Amino acid sequence: MEIHFSDMAIRFIAGALALAAWLSLLLQWTLMYGRTSYSLGHTLARFFGYFTILSNTLVAISFSLWFVFPVSQLSGPVEGTVFTAICVYIIIVAIIYHLLLRKLATLQGLDQLVNAMLHTWLPVLYVICWQLLLPAGKLGFHLIGYFLIFPVLYLIYALLLGHRTDHYPYPFINVLEVGYPTVLRNAVFIALAFVLFSCLLIWWKL
Repeated sequence: MEIHFSDMAIRFIAGALALAAWLSLLLQWTLMYGRTSYSLGHTLARFFGYFTILSNTLVAISFSLWFVFPVSQLSGPVEGTVFTAICVYIIIVAIIYHLLLRKLATLQGLDQLVNAMLHTWLPVLYVICWQLLLPAGKLGFHLIGYFLIFPVLYLIYALLLGHRTDHYPYPFINVLEVGYPTVLRNAVFIALAFVLFSCLLIWWKL
Protein backbone atom coordinates (compact mmCIF):
# COMPACT_ATOMS: atom_id res chain seq x y z
CA MET A 1 0.00 0.00 0.00
CA GLU A 2 1.46 3.35 -1.12
CA ILE A 3 1.60 6.31 1.24
CA HIS A 4 1.16 9.77 -0.27
CA PHE A 5 2.24 12.98 1.43
CA SER A 6 1.45 16.53 0.45
CA ASP A 7 4.28 18.75 -0.77
CA MET A 8 3.98 20.77 2.43
CA ALA A 9 4.32 17.66 4.61
CA ILE A 10 7.31 16.45 2.61
CA ARG A 11 9.00 19.82 2.88
CA PHE A 12 8.38 19.99 6.62
CA ILE A 13 9.85 16.51 7.17
CA ALA A 14 12.75 17.11 4.78
CA GLY A 15 13.52 20.45 6.41
CA ALA A 16 13.60 18.92 9.87
CA LEU A 17 15.87 16.10 8.69
CA ALA A 18 18.13 18.49 6.78
CA LEU A 19 18.53 20.56 9.95
CA ALA A 20 19.30 17.44 11.98
CA ALA A 21 21.87 16.28 9.43
CA TRP A 22 23.66 19.63 9.16
CA LEU A 23 23.68 20.09 12.93
CA SER A 24 25.10 16.58 13.38
CA LEU A 25 27.91 17.33 10.94
CA LEU A 26 28.57 20.69 12.59
CA LEU A 27 28.66 19.09 16.03
CA GLN A 28 31.06 16.39 14.81
CA TRP A 29 33.32 19.05 13.32
CA THR A 30 33.19 21.12 16.51
CA LEU A 31 34.13 18.14 18.66
CA MET A 32 36.97 17.16 16.34
CA TYR A 33 38.38 20.66 15.86
CA GLY A 34 38.20 21.40 19.58
CA ARG A 35 40.51 18.46 20.34
CA THR A 36 43.11 18.86 17.63
CA SER A 37 46.40 20.71 17.56
CA TYR A 38 46.62 20.66 13.77
CA SER A 39 45.99 23.60 11.45
CA LEU A 40 42.53 24.33 10.06
CA GLY A 41 43.47 22.98 6.63
CA HIS A 42 44.97 19.80 8.04
CA THR A 43 41.96 19.22 10.28
CA LEU A 44 39.55 19.78 7.37
CA ALA A 45 41.48 17.25 5.28
CA ARG A 46 41.19 14.70 8.07
CA PHE A 47 37.52 15.52 8.74
CA PHE A 48 36.56 14.93 5.13
CA GLY A 49 38.80 11.89 5.04
CA TYR A 50 35.97 9.91 6.64
CA PHE A 51 33.52 8.28 4.26
CA THR A 52 30.94 8.73 7.02
CA ILE A 53 31.30 12.51 6.85
CA LEU A 54 31.20 12.66 3.06
CA SER A 55 28.17 10.37 2.82
CA ASN A 56 26.26 12.24 5.53
CA THR A 57 27.07 15.51 3.77
CA LEU A 58 25.42 14.09 0.66
CA VAL A 59 22.47 13.01 2.83
CA ALA A 60 22.18 16.54 4.26
CA ILE A 61 22.25 17.99 0.74
CA SER A 62 19.55 15.54 -0.37
CA PHE A 63 17.25 16.46 2.52
CA SER A 64 17.87 20.13 1.74
CA LEU A 65 16.92 19.62 -1.92
CA TRP A 66 13.73 17.81 -0.91
CA PHE A 67 12.96 20.78 1.33
CA VAL A 68 13.58 23.44 -1.33
CA PHE A 69 12.12 21.79 -4.43
CA PRO A 70 8.84 19.94 -5.00
CA VAL A 71 9.38 16.18 -5.16
CA SER A 72 8.01 16.16 -8.73
CA GLN A 73 11.05 18.17 -9.83
CA LEU A 74 13.45 15.66 -8.25
CA SER A 75 11.97 12.44 -9.63
CA GLY A 76 13.72 12.15 -12.98
CA PRO A 77 16.26 9.47 -13.97
CA VAL A 78 19.26 11.65 -13.06
CA GLU A 79 17.91 12.55 -9.65
CA GLY A 80 16.83 8.96 -9.04
CA THR A 81 20.32 7.76 -9.89
CA VAL A 82 22.00 10.26 -7.57
CA PHE A 83 19.64 9.68 -4.64
CA THR A 84 19.95 5.90 -5.00
CA ALA A 85 23.75 6.09 -5.09
CA ILE A 86 23.66 8.16 -1.89
CA CYS A 87 21.32 5.58 -0.35
CA VAL A 88 23.85 2.85 -1.13
CA TYR A 89 26.69 4.88 0.39
CA ILE A 90 24.87 5.61 3.63
CA ILE A 91 23.77 1.99 3.99
CA ILE A 92 27.41 0.89 3.68
CA VAL A 93 28.38 3.49 6.29
CA ALA A 94 25.89 2.04 8.76
CA ILE A 95 26.77 -1.60 8.05
CA ILE A 96 30.55 -1.17 8.26
CA TYR A 97 30.25 0.82 11.46
CA HIS A 98 28.00 -1.66 13.22
CA LEU A 99 29.90 -4.73 11.99
CA LEU A 100 33.51 -3.55 12.16
CA LEU A 101 33.95 -0.30 14.05
CA ARG A 102 31.35 -0.08 16.80
CA LYS A 103 33.39 -1.88 19.44
CA LEU A 104 36.64 -0.03 18.78
CA ALA A 105 35.75 2.87 21.07
CA THR A 106 33.36 3.58 23.95
CA LEU A 107 31.66 6.94 23.47
CA GLN A 108 29.73 9.10 25.90
CA GLY A 109 27.78 12.33 25.92
CA LEU A 110 27.80 14.41 22.74
CA ASP A 111 30.19 11.97 21.07
CA GLN A 112 27.70 9.16 21.55
CA LEU A 113 24.83 11.32 20.31
CA VAL A 114 26.49 12.50 17.11
CA ASN A 115 27.90 9.05 16.44
CA ALA A 116 24.41 7.55 16.64
CA MET A 117 23.04 10.22 14.33
CA LEU A 118 25.70 9.79 11.66
CA HIS A 119 25.93 6.01 11.73
CA THR A 120 22.40 4.89 12.63
CA TRP A 121 19.53 7.37 12.63
CA LEU A 122 20.34 9.45 9.56
CA PRO A 123 21.03 6.31 7.47
CA VAL A 124 17.73 4.74 8.56
CA LEU A 125 15.77 7.95 7.94
CA TYR A 126 17.39 8.45 4.54
CA VAL A 127 16.49 4.92 3.41
CA ILE A 128 12.89 5.51 4.50
CA CYS A 129 12.71 8.81 2.59
CA TRP A 130 14.32 7.25 -0.48
CA GLN A 131 11.71 4.50 -0.44
CA LEU A 132 8.80 6.90 -0.01
CA LEU A 133 9.88 9.69 -2.37
CA LEU A 134 11.64 7.97 -5.26
CA PRO A 135 9.23 6.49 -7.82
CA ALA A 136 9.90 3.11 -9.40
CA GLY A 137 11.02 2.65 -12.98
CA LYS A 138 13.80 5.25 -13.02
CA LEU A 139 16.80 2.94 -12.54
CA GLY A 140 18.74 0.23 -14.35
CA PHE A 141 21.54 -2.17 -13.47
CA HIS A 142 23.86 -0.38 -15.93
CA LEU A 143 24.14 2.41 -13.32
CA ILE A 144 26.13 0.31 -10.86
CA GLY A 145 29.44 1.28 -12.44
CA TYR A 146 28.60 4.94 -11.89
CA PHE A 147 27.72 4.25 -8.26
CA LEU A 148 31.27 2.95 -7.70
CA ILE A 149 33.03 6.10 -8.94
CA PHE A 150 32.62 7.99 -5.67
CA PRO A 151 33.87 5.15 -3.39
CA VAL A 152 36.90 4.59 -5.67
CA LEU A 153 37.77 8.29 -5.62
CA TYR A 154 37.35 8.27 -1.86
CA LEU A 155 39.75 5.33 -1.47
CA ILE A 156 42.36 7.16 -3.53
CA TYR A 157 41.92 10.28 -1.42
CA ALA A 158 42.08 8.36 1.88
CA LEU A 159 45.27 6.57 0.83
CA LEU A 160 46.88 9.81 -0.33
CA LEU A 161 45.85 11.48 2.92
CA GLY A 162 47.41 8.63 4.88
CA HIS A 163 50.57 8.76 2.80
CA ARG A 164 51.00 12.49 3.46
CA THR A 165 49.91 12.61 7.11
CA ASP A 166 50.18 9.01 8.43
CA HIS A 167 46.50 9.30 9.31
CA TYR A 168 44.26 6.61 7.83
CA PRO A 169 40.57 7.13 8.65
CA TYR A 170 39.74 3.44 9.05
CA PRO A 171 41.78 0.49 10.33
CA PHE A 172 40.99 -1.70 7.32
CA ILE A 173 42.72 0.77 4.99
CA ASN A 174 45.62 1.57 7.32
CA VAL A 175 48.58 0.73 5.11
CA LEU A 176 51.03 1.26 7.95
CA GLU A 177 49.44 -1.52 10.02
CA VAL A 178 48.06 -4.03 7.51
CA GLY A 179 50.01 -3.31 4.30
CA TYR A 180 48.85 -2.65 0.74
CA PRO A 181 47.90 -6.26 -0.15
CA THR A 182 45.44 -6.43 2.77
CA VAL A 183 44.11 -2.95 2.02
CA LEU A 184 43.46 -3.93 -1.60
CA ARG A 185 41.78 -7.15 -0.50
CA ASN A 186 39.57 -5.22 1.94
CA ALA A 187 38.77 -2.71 -0.80
CA VAL A 188 37.62 -5.51 -3.10
CA PHE A 189 35.31 -6.95 -0.44
CA ILE A 190 33.84 -3.53 0.31
CA ALA A 191 33.41 -2.87 -3.42
CA LEU A 192 31.45 -6.12 -3.66
CA ALA A 193 29.23 -4.87 -0.84
CA PHE A 194 28.60 -1.68 -2.82
CA VAL A 195 27.68 -3.75 -5.87
CA LEU A 196 25.40 -6.02 -3.85
CA PHE A 197 23.42 -3.21 -2.26
CA SER A 198 23.31 -1.31 -5.55
CA CYS A 199 21.73 -4.37 -7.15
CA LEU A 200 19.24 -4.72 -4.30
CA LEU A 201 18.10 -1.09 -4.40
CA ILE A 202 17.86 -0.98 -8.18
CA TRP A 203 15.90 -4.25 -8.22
CA TRP A 204 13.60 -2.88 -5.52
CA LYS A 205 12.73 0.14 -7.67
CA LEU A 206 12.33 -1.63 -11.03
